[in-house]
Amino acid sequence: MKRKSVAGFLALFFGIFGVHRFYLGRWFQGVAHFLLFFIALGITVDENWPAIIAPAILGFVDAVLFFAMPIEDFDDKYNARRIRERIRRERFAAAEEAENQEEWPKNSGRNPSLAFLKSLGIERFRAGDFDGAVDAFVKALEKGIEYPWLHFNLACCYSMIQEADAAMEHLEKAVANGFDDHNKIYRHASLQFLREQPEFGPFAANGFKRPRAQQHQPEAPAAADLTPLPPLNPLDQILQLGQLKEKGLISDEEFQREKQKLLR
Repeated sequence: MKRKSVAGFLALFFGIFGVHRFYLGRWFQGVAHFLLFFIALGITVDENWPAIIAPAILGFVDAVLFFAMPIEDFDDKYNARRIRERIRRERFAAAEEAENQEEWPKNSGRNPSLAFLKSLGIERFRAGDFDGAVDAFVKALEKGIEYPWLHFNLACCYSMIQEADAAMEHLEKAVANGFDDHNKIYRHASLQFLREQPEFGPFAANGFKRPRAQQHQPEAPAAADLTPLPPLNPLDQILQLGQLKEKGLISDEEFQREKQKLLR
């Protein structure tokens, strides 16, 4: 951050050389001011005319302007980029804290939480935190909209952590939901691991669709063995009759009668 007071003092004491312009990042103006100093010095020495006063007056005028300028105007002119970057970082940090607390900002007509998750995922991906990027993009998917870029980003993340199946699944969903930049699939560095897999060739040739596994067909029950069983011998039949009698299914008289038939 450039300070108004520092710029003012540099312009007041060293303004003849244009030092304050270099401090403010105005390199072209600083070089021009510095050259003006040497030109004025040469004229002063050669012509014995006080041309050296010109760059000194310019520096003094700049010093007066700096001291009189409101701090807001100074920042808008010389610190605008840094202020915007600081505000962006502060908003990002606040949004990340809200994300951790599951307190999402609301805004009519737009879903800022989705935009935040996208930014969070990209920031984590660029930082090499691929697992964290996956978490952010998966949470974005939980918003209920199948954005193709979400699935493509997830495919890139899973490829970077060498999970080919998950990468292929989300790449298929990305294409199915409208992702049509197929050249990017072949060029994107993050998908290098996926492209090296033997399954990728058939997958790409099939229109970026995984071959569906065959439905598991239940085995047909074996045909019932209808071969007639050999008849029971009389002793086994009597034992079965005894069990029926004990269960109360036949009376004692019926048991005796059937027993006599078998013993004949």
